[in-house]
Amino acid sequence: MDIGTANTRVATSSGIVFNEPTVVAIDTRTGEVVEVGWGASDLVARTSRHVVAFRPMAQGATIDFDVTARLVSGLFERAGISALSRARVVMSVPSLATAIERRALRQAAIQAGAREVSLLEAPLAAGIGLGLPVQEPVGSAVTVLGAGASESTVLSLGGIVTRSARRQGGADVDAAIATRLRHRAGVVIAPATAELLKIHLGSARGRLGQPSERVVARTVEAGELVEVDVGAELVNAAVADVVHATATIVQEALAEAPPDLSQDVSSRGITLVGGHAQLSDFAELLAAETGVDVRVADEPELVVVRGLQLCLDEMSRMHALLREVDR
Repeated sequence: MDIGTANTRVATSSGIVFNEPTVVAIDTRTGEVVEVGWGASDLVARTSRHVVAFRPMAQGATIDFDVTARLVSGLFERAGISALSRARVVMSVPSLATAIERRALRQAAIQAGAREVSLLEAPLAAGIGLGLPVQEPVGSAVTVLGAGASESTVLSLGGIVTRSARRQGGADVDAAIATRLRHRAGVVIAPATAELLKIHLGSARGRLGQPSERVVARTVEAGELVEVDVGAELVNAAVADVVHATATIVQEALAEAPPDLSQDVSSRGITLVGGHAQLSDFAELLAAETGVDVRVADEPELVVVRGLQLCLDEMSRMHALLREVDR
């Protein structure tokens, strides 16, 4: 189970069974979970005011324990897991998560009905999902770029040797785009619109693709719906700060690595995973900044959950790794 700031993925032995937004709709009168994922997002706009959508994660951390537990319970139900089955669960956690944040995530799964919960740091899960030799004395560089956190690591012998991370990611780019439009054009856009502008117009290297994109927005003063043309320049200006911060953490992780592992990384390159890794020209910019080959994994948003699935399928072989990481 990979519960992210923006999206959650759940896999069982049969494959990925859930890949939807980290949103849970709760009836505030009864306290019951009405829907999770896309259903929760769609339901709230079309039903009574008593049904409220919650996003229980921010910057890679649980900000509402009770809602997180309800989300996990809803995910168990969607995966066909009942409270009586007492499932064994492996969950990803950012490498920068505190002991309190790790405990909260574990307790949320136990409260939802899990029999046993193991936590695996996201970069390690990604390395396993990529098929890298993470348990061998070889350096492997993995950078996880999510909506709420960015982590650059060098892995070896089943652990993270060096790490640099920030609680910043794709969601911060979306927020920066919305803020710039509010200040420059006096309009408010939906979070989904900001994300589409990032995808269609954004470039980590500031390249200009299509000149502009027309979106529907609401004016700040009168609340009227209007159409606004948004240029790539505005989007790339919003992208720049997060991109530069990411380049810095990658450089920091590489600079702290022992010489032998640095040599491995130089020859093997860096792999980017996570939804934010799909930003146009991101790999090219990081390669130019670090002098190391950088590639984006195939289906980068699914790499972590596939690594968790492998751990679940090979629990006996991975037991020592999970015991070491799960603190």
